[in-house]
Amino acid sequence: MELNQLTIILSTPVLCVIIILLSITLIKRSVLPADWTTLPGPRGIPILGNLLQLGKKPHLTLTDFRNKYGDVYQITMGSRPTVVINGVKAIRQALVKQAEDFAGRPDFYSFKFIGNGNSMGFGDYGGRWKMHRKIAQNALATFSNKKSQPIETTIRSEADTLVRILLDSNSQPQNPHNEIYLSVGSIICDICFGKRYKRDDPDFLRLVKLNDEFMAFAGAGNPVDIMPWTRHFTKRSFNGFLRILDLMNKFCDEKLNQHLNTYDPSIIRDVTDCLIKAVHDTSCEEKEAVGLTDEHILTTVQELIGAGFDTIASTLQWAVLYMVTHPDVQNKVYQEIVKNVGPDNHPSLEDLPNLPLTEATILEVMRHSCIFPFALPHSTTRTTTLAGHRIPEKTLVFVNLWSVSRDTAYFNDPDNFDPTRFLDASHKIDRAVVEHFMPYGAGRRKCPGEQLARMEIFMFFTRLVQKCKMTKVDGAEPVLDSKYGLTLKPIDFVARFFPH
Repeated sequence: MELNQLTIILSTPVLCVIIILLSITLIKRSVLPADWTTLPGPRGIPILGNLLQLGKKPHLTLTDFRNKYGDVYQITMGSRPTVVINGVKAIRQALVKQAEDFAGRPDFYSFKFIGNGNSMGFGDYGGRWKMHRKIAQNALATFSNKKSQPIETTIRSEADTLVRILLDSNSQPQNPHNEIYLSVGSIICDICFGKRYKRDDPDFLRLVKLNDEFMAFAGAGNPVDIMPWTRHFTKRSFNGFLRILDLMNKFCDEKLNQHLNTYDPSIIRDVTDCLIKAVHDTSCEEKEAVGLTDEHILTTVQELIGAGFDTIASTLQWAVLYMVTHPDVQNKVYQEIVKNVGPDNHPSLEDLPNLPLTEATILEVMRHSCIFPFALPHSTTRTTTLAGHRIPEKTLVFVNLWSVSRDTAYFNDPDNFDPTRFLDASHKIDRAVVEHFMPYGAGRRKCPGEQLARMEIFMFFTRLVQKCKMTKVDGAEPVLDSKYGLTLKPIDFVARFFPH
């Protein structure tokens, strides 16, 4: 949540309400579970807890807290006790070894409205979620692995389009942000709706705009999630959030109805068709047993758009920035691609084992930028113990993935950009190091689209480096820093693109 939202809430007209709430908070504090005193952590202030201490870059603040309070500590979000888990060892213990204990989602007010309350990603853990997740993963796998019109062909074509547009600039300075987002968006639309849109298509531009608005709003945070009483003062802002969700629902419903009217079970065109097939193939008894509805299943397409859009585009944008600021790495990756693939042949996933430095560079881009510094908030599904601390059921949990990317126990000199950290002595990928890296999360809530994301990022990145020499612009030195939001995006930059 941004500080300007808090400033509005804490303006003079609400002081009386705050005084009342302060009294209530102080009373509540006396009846908090006794076991909370066993968790270390910074002291907060009534009503706001530690919110004002988090600053504009909470991932840095919470990682600094780790140095003082350890891998597992407590902060207070508003008046809500919150456990923060840091570092490879503690996060793996929680999300993998005690996966079910930490697989829940908090009962945030805003989550009730995402996907009309039928969301998989924002839904709580249980039988319904398990079946929903299984269906979603099967739909993605079915479409990603289809032999007719394979998705790899679509990605290859869109990567060529991106390269052509960047090189058409005649080496003039340009910000690659928009073109990267449009290319990734085109892939997502093809996967979900079976259609690659032209860049100026009104429907396509509307989807891109809605996704940008949703990410911006989600990045700013919903005060009502951690301080429910603020709903009386943030109606205008929250109604804006609901408007975005409503427009996204209408867009996806329109595409869904088109698919339902033309659905042929013998011809699976895209992920939407896969989900329609799942609705037909899953018996009513199975769905009713866990409370899963057809609407739950069909809403999945909206989540895939959101999950597969911003994260992949942001990663590619960071990749371009790192190549611009590290020309030595860019040149070595280029030489490896030319040697093992050729100067013109399209890189494919079959080439991945022969491109260890290229793979290591992608891993280092993802580690160093850490675009998703916190996984979506977790919640404990039952009372459990972690690092000797007893954590009650339904406790809000933050998983600090930024602390993983900067964990000095596994990554020496972590602030330095160095792809060779992922290579062993024989210049092959060091799988032991990769094992300690979690760009897609871990455990029950691990990203279901990981395989597809890896494919897209690899194929776009290798084609860009193979065909484009990317350089700085004189007098416009790029800044290796991020804009904080739900995902960390690089600060806007310009670069020049020359043909190899």
